[in-house]
Amino acid sequence: MSVTPARSRQLSLFGVEARPPTPMDLEGLLAGAGEVGRMGGTAKVSIEVEDAWRAQVLRAECEQRGLVVSSEPTGVEDRWTVRTAYAALLAPLAARWLAGTGKVCPADLVLDGRRLRLWVAAAGSWDGQRAYLLRLAPSRPHLPEEEAGDETPPIGEDEEQPEGAPPEPARAAQADVVGEVDDTPDEEPAEDVPEPPRGRAKKKTTSLISTFDPGPVDLDPAVEDWIDDSRDSWPDADLPTVELDPLAEPAPEPVDTPDDAGGTDENSIDRQVADNWVAVGDALAAVGLIAVFVGPKAGGPAYRIVGLRRVTRLAELVGEPPPEAPYESWPR
Repeated sequence: MSVTPARSRQLSLFGVEARPPTPMDLEGLLAGAGEVGRMGGTAKVSIEVEDAWRAQVLRAECEQRGLVVSSEPTGVEDRWTVRTAYAALLAPLAARWLAGTGKVCPADLVLDGRRLRLWVAAAGSWDGQRAYLLRLAPSRPHLPEEEAGDETPPIGEDEEQPEGAPPEPARAAQADVVGEVDDTPDEEPAEDVPEPPRGRAKKKTTSLISTFDPGPVDLDPAVEDWIDDSRDSWPDADLPTVELDPLAEPAPEPVDTPDDAGGTDENSIDRQVADNWVAVGDALAAVGLIAVFVGPKAGGPAYRIVGLRRVTRLAELVGEPPPEAPYESWPR
């Protein structure tokens, strides 16, 4: 695979011809959607690409750096997974890019021609005639799949125990508390205990009419002459009645709850992932590739290099396209 620039191009300090390839060049994959994993003193790098030719190019690039690599389809149309085997050569890469289990872009990242070439091979494409896209990692960090053997039974499920086995400590303690009977007799009150002297009780004022008193059953004879049982005694009894609408209950406030998969809103962006995007953008600007960030809602995340002059600068850095790459996909 030739990476020698054309005669019309000027040699670049950051181009592919400036130094030989090394395993640390896989930082170009991590600047995009690549992931790195660590096991003991070894590490591996994996990435998912869209086309078969990208998987072929990345395999050749990794083998050129002395790495064992494999590629296989993901089951989705035109999507492939490329991953290296665990190797001690990649341990320094994992030390730079891993903080705990998350990927963290180093502040001193340098995207020279070798690293940019891998990024272009993995996720580079034209966006119109005057712009080139370099795609980034998704909005949410990659989470490793849980193994089936790690599943723990939910709390509260009773497990079948063999006969004669002692009960669990917590349940045994509970049984002792429930079954415990107090055999001590109740203490009898002391005899001949004089009652404490009482002060003078205050006279309780009682209202003449109680709230719950329906009043006298028999009315005064003078009042009965004014009562007409055939009609309501109120002066507004003939007025039409108006039914009021019941009070509407206030709508409950929305509660942010995770989805069924245990995640959050699909449009949310992880803070560390966003910090990685910013650090990668600074590394692009440091080599003369000032790019425009494209957010997830606008078709990203990606960096758009706009203008033929900057795209030509990118082409000078990454070198000639590999034989497997379509002409319309490589910067020129």
